[in-house]
Amino acid sequence: MPRLTKSPKESPDTRRRASHLRSKQSRAQADFVAPVRELLMLRVSREIDRRQWTQAQAAKFLAVTQPRISDLMRGVTEKFTIDTLVHWLALLGMELKIDAISGGTPQSLYAWLDASEEAIPYYTKKIASQPGQTENYWKRAYAYHQRGQYDLAIGDYTRAMEIDVKLQYLRVNRAQSYICLGQFNSAFIDCDQLIAQSPEASALSWAYITRAFAHQSLGKQQEALQEFAKAIDAAPDLASAYFHRGAFFDLMNNSQAAIKDFSRVLEIEPNNSQAQQHLDTIRKRAENKNDDE
Repeated sequence: MPRLTKSPKESPDTRRRASHLRSKQSRAQADFVAPVRELLMLRVSREIDRRQWTQAQAAKFLAVTQPRISDLMRGVTEKFTIDTLVHWLALLGMELKIDAISGGTPQSLYAWLDASEEAIPYYTKKIASQPGQTENYWKRAYAYHQRGQYDLAIGDYTRAMEIDVKLQYLRVNRAQSYICLGQFNSAFIDCDQLIAQSPEASALSWAYITRAFAHQSLGKQQEALQEFAKAIDAAPDLASAYFHRGAFFDLMNNSQAAIKDFSRVLEIEPNNSQAQQHLDTIRKRAENKNDDE
């Protein structure tokens, strides 16, 4: 979920968070197991580093073998269960808190990891031990993008696609990083090449959404609106297309069109809190305007 240009109502940081596409096993569609396990591994390994233990010392304290700690420190995720990691947290005297405010969704869990200062070194460590694992590259790329390190994000997305040519949908992510750098031609090329490959509907829609971001950043509002329309035609049930067009309409002070799009988001995703917040803000703004008049 971004960020692309300077607009009077939306900061680059807000836009950066809003729409950066995740992997096809998309975090937006992931269950709880993967993000929770990854976060718990990060916290346990960070605590071991904080205590300056050797792997042998950590293994002795946790009553496991040293190779087990080696797998933990290298981020070999599939070798650990949540139960095991929670048990280790307890042995280390660490608290486990559940995010009740945002519902503890996979998105919120991954967002915490992406925004954490630990994310990049964590994935870097995993890449060193598993250089052929593309997932670690696109996750680190996402973290780089979230922290405004767009050139490094581009490099990691490129590397992931080099390792696995089936990851062409990552062109959307790379294009968004190009846009943040003001390299619009490269962004358009990435989107057009993905569109030419006739990807599945969601990836196709995101390519058009990203083209819309680029046009919007260039001040070409009509062209942006046309791209949003193509995105919706490509995937009529993709909430993100309506969400970002709604945000576009709101920036253009077209409140009625924005309300219609955000309402459509809530029809598709009734629990979408961001869309609800936008709706509430627009309606409250309209009420205040009527009161002033």
